Amino acid sequence: MGVLLLIEFEASKSNKRYEERDAILAKIEVFQAHLELLKRTNVLNDAFLIWHDGEFGTINNFQLGQLPKILVKNPGP
Repeated sequence: MGVLLLIEFEASKSNKRYEERDAILAKIEVFQAHLELLKRTNVLNDAFLIWHDGEFGTINNFQLGQLPKILVKNPGP
């Protein structure tokens, strides 16, 4: 009977190891998905609004450049 208990004890230890391994692998999977999301994140898109206003490009609503026929709305300092 002692041998049977030892076998059951070793089997339960083995099952716990598999459960721990599976939990770690699941965490790795979550972290890898989060890493891929962060890789695609561009902080410049959050810091600067780059767009256009008619014929002019803008960064954070400041006009880039000017044309001879069109006056600058915000000439700056």
